[in-house]
Amino acid sequence: MNLLEKAEAGDKFRDMCKRSAVNSSARALCSYTLWNDQSLALKAKALIEDPSVEVVILHPSAEGGMPHTRAGPLICLPAHFPESSLDSTLKHEMVHIWQRKQPSLWTTRLKMDGWEVADEDDIPNEWLHRCRLNPDTIANRWFAWKGRYIPLPLFVREDKPDLHDIVVRWYDLDELRVISNVPSSLTQKYGNLGASSLEHPYELYAYR
Repeated sequence: MNLLEKAEAGDKFRDMCKRSAVNSSARALCSYTLWNDQSLALKAKALIEDPSVEVVILHPSAEGGMPHTRAGPLICLPAHFPESSLDSTLKHEMVHIWQRKQPSLWTTRLKMDGWEVADEDDIPNEWLHRCRLNPDTIANRWFAWKGRYIPLPLFVREDKPDLHDIVVRWYDLDELRVISNVPSSLTQKYGNLGASSLEHPYELYAYR
Protein backbone atom coordinates (compact mmCIF):
# COMPACT_ATOMS: atom_id res chain seq x y z
CA MET A 1 0.00 0.00 0.00
CA ASN A 2 1.55 3.32 -1.07
CA LEU A 3 1.19 6.63 0.75
CA LEU A 4 -1.83 7.74 -1.30
CA GLU A 5 -3.63 4.48 -0.58
CA LYS A 6 -2.89 4.86 3.13
CA ALA A 7 -4.18 8.43 3.02
CA GLU A 8 -7.40 7.34 1.34
CA ALA A 9 -7.92 4.63 3.93
CA GLY A 10 -7.61 7.33 6.58
CA ASP A 11 -9.72 10.18 5.23
CA LYS A 12 -11.81 8.83 2.29
CA PHE A 13 -11.35 12.16 0.51
CA ARG A 14 -11.19 10.78 -3.02
CA ASP A 15 -14.22 8.61 -2.38
CA MET A 16 -16.19 11.63 -1.17
CA CYS A 17 -15.23 13.51 -4.35
CA LYS A 18 -16.40 10.61 -6.52
CA ARG A 19 -19.75 10.50 -4.72
CA SER A 20 -20.34 14.22 -5.27
CA ALA A 21 -21.51 15.01 -8.81
CA VAL A 22 -20.18 18.57 -8.86
CA ASN A 23 -16.86 17.69 -7.21
CA SER A 24 -16.36 14.71 -9.48
CA SER A 25 -17.03 16.88 -12.52
CA ALA A 26 -14.59 19.55 -11.32
CA ARG A 27 -11.85 16.92 -11.12
CA ALA A 28 -12.68 15.07 -14.34
CA LEU A 29 -9.49 16.22 -16.06
CA CYS A 30 -7.28 15.93 -12.98
CA SER A 31 -4.95 12.96 -12.51
CA TYR A 32 -4.53 12.15 -8.83
CA THR A 33 -1.44 9.98 -9.21
CA LEU A 34 2.14 9.88 -7.99
CA TRP A 35 4.64 11.71 -10.23
CA ASN A 36 7.62 9.80 -11.59
CA ASP A 37 10.13 12.26 -10.07
CA GLN A 38 9.98 12.48 -6.26
CA SER A 39 13.17 14.50 -5.77
CA LEU A 40 11.28 17.59 -4.61
CA ALA A 41 9.69 15.50 -1.85
CA LEU A 42 13.15 14.78 -0.44
CA LYS A 43 13.97 18.50 -0.42
CA ALA A 44 10.68 19.25 1.30
CA LYS A 45 11.21 16.55 3.92
CA ALA A 46 14.57 18.12 4.78
CA LEU A 47 12.76 21.35 5.69
CA ILE A 48 10.22 19.67 7.99
CA GLU A 49 11.18 19.07 11.61
CA ASP A 50 8.42 16.53 12.31
CA PRO A 51 9.70 13.10 11.13
CA SER A 52 6.17 11.65 11.14
CA VAL A 53 5.14 13.86 8.20
CA GLU A 54 5.53 12.37 4.72
CA VAL A 55 5.68 14.29 1.43
CA VAL A 56 4.73 13.12 -2.06
CA ILE A 57 4.81 14.76 -5.47
CA LEU A 58 1.65 14.34 -7.52
CA HIS A 59 0.73 14.82 -11.16
CA PRO A 60 0.64 18.60 -11.81
CA SER A 61 -3.12 18.46 -12.42
CA ALA A 62 -3.97 16.78 -9.07
CA GLU A 63 -6.38 18.99 -7.11
CA GLY A 64 -5.94 21.66 -9.76
CA GLY A 65 -2.23 21.94 -8.93
CA MET A 66 -2.92 23.07 -5.36
CA PRO A 67 -0.69 21.82 -2.51
CA HIS A 68 -2.69 20.09 0.21
CA THR A 69 -2.59 17.59 3.06
CA ARG A 70 -4.03 14.13 3.49
CA ALA A 71 -4.36 11.68 6.35
CA GLY A 72 -1.10 10.08 7.27
CA PRO A 73 -0.05 12.81 7.92
CA LEU A 74 0.89 13.54 4.34
CA ILE A 75 1.73 16.71 2.39
CA CYS A 76 1.01 16.57 -1.34
CA LEU A 77 2.77 18.92 -3.76
CA PRO A 78 2.19 19.18 -7.52
CA ALA A 79 4.98 18.33 -9.92
CA HIS A 80 6.96 21.38 -11.12
CA PHE A 81 6.13 23.25 -7.92
CA PRO A 82 8.58 26.19 -7.65
CA GLU A 83 11.25 25.61 -5.03
CA SER A 84 11.23 29.34 -4.26
CA SER A 85 7.74 28.88 -2.75
CA LEU A 86 8.53 25.66 -0.92
CA ASP A 87 9.33 27.10 2.51
CA SER A 88 6.22 29.31 2.79
CA THR A 89 3.96 26.58 1.41
CA LEU A 90 5.28 23.97 3.83
CA LYS A 91 4.64 26.34 6.75
CA HIS A 92 1.03 26.69 5.55
CA GLU A 93 0.57 22.95 5.11
CA MET A 94 2.14 22.17 8.47
CA VAL A 95 -0.60 24.22 10.12
CA HIS A 96 -3.08 21.87 8.43
CA ILE A 97 -1.07 18.89 9.65
CA TRP A 98 -1.31 20.28 13.20
CA GLN A 99 -5.07 20.70 12.71
CA ARG A 100 -5.29 17.07 11.60
CA LYS A 101 -3.29 15.83 14.57
CA GLN A 102 -5.00 17.96 17.22
CA PRO A 103 -8.64 18.46 16.16
CA SER A 104 -9.98 18.87 19.72
CA LEU A 105 -7.33 21.46 20.52
CA TRP A 106 -8.27 23.43 17.41
CA THR A 107 -11.98 23.17 18.14
CA THR A 108 -11.30 24.65 21.58
CA ARG A 109 -9.10 27.40 20.16
CA LEU A 110 -11.61 28.32 17.48
CA LYS A 111 -14.42 28.40 20.03
CA MET A 112 -12.42 30.89 22.07
CA ASP A 113 -12.09 33.05 18.95
CA GLY A 114 -15.80 32.94 18.09
CA TRP A 115 -16.27 29.78 15.99
CA GLU A 116 -18.67 26.96 16.84
CA VAL A 117 -18.80 23.48 15.29
CA ALA A 118 -21.77 23.44 12.89
CA ASP A 119 -24.13 20.65 11.89
CA GLU A 120 -24.17 19.70 8.22
CA ASP A 121 -27.88 18.85 8.52
CA ASP A 122 -28.58 22.55 9.11
CA ILE A 123 -27.35 23.44 5.59
CA PRO A 124 -30.00 23.07 2.85
CA ASN A 125 -29.09 20.48 0.20
CA GLU A 126 -29.40 23.05 -2.58
CA TRP A 127 -26.32 24.76 -1.15
CA LEU A 128 -24.58 21.79 0.42
CA HIS A 129 -24.14 19.88 -2.84
CA ARG A 130 -22.51 22.92 -4.51
CA CYS A 131 -19.67 23.17 -1.99
CA ARG A 132 -16.13 22.35 -3.09
CA LEU A 133 -14.51 19.60 -1.05
CA ASN A 134 -11.16 20.59 0.43
CA PRO A 135 -8.74 17.85 1.55
CA ASP A 136 -7.32 20.15 4.25
CA THR A 137 -10.68 20.60 5.96
CA ILE A 138 -12.47 17.36 5.10
CA ALA A 139 -12.37 15.93 8.63
CA ASN A 140 -14.08 18.98 10.20
CA ARG A 141 -15.96 20.67 7.38
CA TRP A 142 -18.39 22.99 9.09
CA PHE A 143 -17.95 25.81 11.57
CA ALA A 144 -20.25 28.75 12.26
CA TRP A 145 -18.92 32.21 13.03
CA LYS A 146 -20.55 33.46 16.25
CA GLY A 147 -22.64 30.29 16.11
CA ARG A 148 -24.62 31.85 13.27
CA TYR A 149 -22.78 32.19 9.93
CA ILE A 150 -21.45 29.07 8.16
CA PRO A 151 -19.01 29.79 5.30
CA LEU A 152 -19.88 27.87 2.13
CA PRO A 153 -17.17 27.50 -0.58
CA LEU A 154 -19.48 27.32 -3.59
CA PHE A 155 -18.53 26.54 -7.17
CA VAL A 156 -19.41 29.63 -9.21
CA ARG A 157 -20.71 27.50 -12.07
CA GLU A 158 -22.48 24.32 -11.12
CA ASP A 159 -22.70 23.27 -14.79
CA LYS A 160 -18.95 23.74 -15.38
CA PRO A 161 -17.31 23.57 -11.95
CA ASP A 162 -13.68 24.67 -11.68
CA LEU A 163 -11.57 23.99 -8.59
CA HIS A 164 -10.14 27.50 -8.77
CA ASP A 165 -13.45 29.24 -9.38
CA ILE A 166 -15.33 29.41 -6.11
CA VAL A 167 -17.08 32.09 -4.13
CA VAL A 168 -17.67 32.06 -0.37
CA ARG A 169 -21.22 32.68 0.78
CA TRP A 170 -22.59 32.49 4.31
CA TYR A 171 -25.52 30.44 5.52
CA ASP A 172 -27.28 32.43 8.22
CA LEU A 173 -28.64 30.00 10.83
CA ASP A 174 -30.85 32.69 12.35
CA GLU A 175 -32.51 33.88 9.15
CA LEU A 176 -32.20 30.51 7.34
CA ARG A 177 -30.84 32.04 4.16
CA VAL A 178 -27.59 32.49 2.29
CA ILE A 179 -26.00 35.93 2.32
CA SER A 180 -23.19 37.32 0.16
CA ASN A 181 -21.58 39.84 2.49
CA VAL A 182 -18.92 38.78 4.96
CA PRO A 183 -20.30 39.20 8.50
CA SER A 184 -19.15 42.60 9.77
CA SER A 185 -18.10 41.13 13.10
CA LEU A 186 -15.71 38.75 11.32
CA THR A 187 -14.19 41.59 9.30
CA GLN A 188 -13.74 43.59 12.49
CA LYS A 189 -11.78 40.72 14.04
CA TYR A 190 -9.70 39.53 11.08
CA GLY A 191 -9.77 42.34 8.55
CA ASN A 192 -10.51 41.91 4.84
CA LEU A 193 -9.74 38.39 3.68
CA GLY A 194 -9.65 36.60 0.33
CA ALA A 195 -11.89 33.67 -0.56
CA SER A 196 -9.16 31.12 0.21
CA SER A 197 -9.00 32.34 3.81
CA LEU A 198 -12.73 32.79 4.23
CA GLU A 199 -13.87 29.34 3.15
CA HIS A 200 -13.00 27.71 6.49
CA PRO A 201 -11.40 28.81 9.78
CA TYR A 202 -8.68 26.18 9.28
CA GLU A 203 -7.66 28.01 6.11
CA LEU A 204 -7.93 31.38 7.81
CA TYR A 205 -5.37 30.40 10.42
CA ALA A 206 -3.11 28.59 7.94
CA TYR A 207 -2.84 31.78 5.87
CA ARG A 208 -2.08 34.02 8.87
